[in-house]
Amino acid sequence: MALKINYNFQSDFTHANLLKTEYNVNKNLERLATGHRVNRAADDAAGLYIADQLKTYALSVDQGTRNAQDGVSIAQIAQGSLSEVYNILNDIKAKTIQASNTTDDNSRDMLQQDINKLVDAIGKIFKDTEFNGLKLFSGGGTQTFKIHYGGRTDQELDIVSAQASAVAGASGGAASNVNIGGKDYSIDVTSQTAANETVSTVDALIKAVDKEAANFGSAQIELEKIISNNETQAVNTRDAEGRIRNVDFAKEMADFTKNNILMQSGTAMLAQANQQSQLVLQLLR
Repeated sequence: MALKINYNFQSDFTHANLLKTEYNVNKNLERLATGHRVNRAADDAAGLYIADQLKTYALSVDQGTRNAQDGVSIAQIAQGSLSEVYNILNDIKAKTIQASNTTDDNSRDMLQQDINKLVDAIGKIFKDTEFNGLKLFSGGGTQTFKIHYGGRTDQELDIVSAQASAVAGASGGAASNVNIGGKDYSIDVTSQTAANETVSTVDALIKAVDKEAANFGSAQIELEKIISNNETQAVNTRDAEGRIRNVDFAKEMADFTKNNILMQSGTAMLAQANQQSQLVLQLLR
């Protein structure tokens, strides 16, 4: 056999393969430590790009869901206030019907005074109802609340609220006025004829309030369906990202075990390869 000391091919070859095995072991350790198969673009450029896009979209959908939940809160606050207005209007209607009765000629001023106080309460509800400082009924004109519910451009839903206000009469001899959506409703029980006409006015006013409540209720239903869909999208998007980015621990541990054995056996073989050059010393004795 040929014996050379200036170049040991077996040693060099074994060392080169040992370096490759060391790289693979380090890669196994990195993936097992981070839980990610793709830690940088060099691991899988296309995979990293897709995984990052999926992660960004999932985060965007999460924020869209929070926006939609704010929209639900707006609808719930508005409905709660309108429910109180509805209850007050039922009290007003009862007093209006009472005032329509001929036998109540002497008490109409007192009934109008009671109604004025109730209308004043309605006015305060319309004026004070808000969400995070945004007036729901008294912001001036029709209020439009844009809810950006998704993670992309133009994924918006409008909640439209009509302007509403109420002005109470100054005394038992003065009528009150409620305005919803630009339409005035006069509540006057100062005479039997006026009280009789006001019964139908209060009925129309109750319908207007119920219409506004239904508008907010429909918006809430739609937003709740959107939230449910967003949550489903976010879960599935994160699952898709995970399949690309995350490591399969069983497979990676099997690879690590294989590479660790190769590392140990390669180290042992490198020692054996280095011993071959020492055979030349036997010729020099």
